[in-house]
Amino acid sequence: MSRSSARGTPFAALLLLHAVAAAPAARALDLEQVLAEVATADPMIVASHVMIRAARARTVRAGAWDAPMLDLMAENVPVTGGFDTDPMSMKVVGLEQRLDLFGARGLARRAAGRDVTAAAAGAEAVRFERLAMAWDAYATAWSAGRRAEAARGQRGVMDRMVAAGRARYESGRGRLDDLLRAEAERARVIADAARFDAEERGARARLDALRGRVAGEEGEPLEAPTGALADDADPGWSGVADGHPRVRAAAEREAARRGSAAAMRRMGWPELTLRASFGFRGEGVHGSVQENMWSAGVGVMLPVGNASRQGAEAAEMDAMADAAASERRAETLAIAAELAALRARARAEARAAALLADTVVVAQRRALAAAWSAYETGTTDLAGVLAAAHATYAEELEAVRAREALAATHARLLALCARPALVGLALPAPNEPSRRTP
Repeated sequence: MSRSSARGTPFAALLLLHAVAAAPAARALDLEQVLAEVATADPMIVASHVMIRAARARTVRAGAWDAPMLDLMAENVPVTGGFDTDPMSMKVVGLEQRLDLFGARGLARRAAGRDVTAAAAGAEAVRFERLAMAWDAYATAWSAGRRAEAARGQRGVMDRMVAAGRARYESGRGRLDDLLRAEAERARVIADAARFDAEERGARARLDALRGRVAGEEGEPLEAPTGALADDADPGWSGVADGHPRVRAAAEREAARRGSAAAMRRMGWPELTLRASFGFRGEGVHGSVQENMWSAGVGVMLPVGNASRQGAEAAEMDAMADAAASERRAETLAIAAELAALRARARAEARAAALLADTVVVAQRRALAAAWSAYETGTTDLAGVLAAAHATYAEELEAVRAREALAATHARLLALCARPALVGLALPAPNEPSRRTP
């Protein structure tokens, strides 16, 4: 190496360090930002809103009258002649319309309208279920990343411990089993880091799918998952089970089935059909002028054999309504029971996570530092330091997993209460999801 290049090397290294320090850090994602994206881009949420449009279209179909019938006919035309052979031959234009006198179609339209409301409540339930899934995937990705960082940090500790054990052993002042245990612990930590990295990639792939994206290799850094459970005295908890979207959807389905039953019975009542026609006649046999002719009539549908079919369909709708009522009751009880259990679990997990992070991990790190000091002064052996390092690493992982478990419980609570404020989130009002195809 030339003297000039040797002089330039420190300067170049200094410039490189300055460029790295000045480079902007990757912007970290937070939970609310990700959930807002999921709410508008998740394909299942988009599909649930499409089902609302389908339900609206069924409403139009259910309330529509029968289309009028237009007839174009030739009447009384002799087989061997034309329109001027027989005086009764004529060209006829007719129109026929069935009338809904007793409002059967109006009842059917109102029943279908309840299905639209049920579809909207179902879409809301899907939205919160998918948001809860995204929250859970986010927490898993964040937790796995933190655990991978802890494993890599522990590897640095184990590298130092292996080096110290080897130096002691080679100098004749240490034991071989201490060195081997340190090397085994280092290998296990390396395996942990690889496993945690794979877990993070899997969770990020699930999160990307919920965000309507193709899974990528590199993901943005994630902020710690937020969430704070509202106090039991918060009025927002009142009526959560009864107002849950799944319960409301079941109630609307029940009302729709009862409305359909009423419409079916009404369809068994007589219906009128109006008919009108106009016949055009040409000249007679000897050139005489023949008058055009018109006809009009009213028909009545007599539900002699049809009433039994309509009654059977109405009975079927009544039975389905009773089933929907039972489903609604079961849904309400199940949501209330799970809410009570999850709220108790969330408070216990929040307490455990705080104790692990603020007390247990802090104490273990101090114990590890004390063990190192004792080892360096010769008052303890490497096995004591190894035990302290292993305990510190295990508690760090446990603290991260406790945060992950708390986030998973909060996510499930979001799906059950369908009220973001009760779990410490401020999400934007739901908008029509985008139909973006990545």
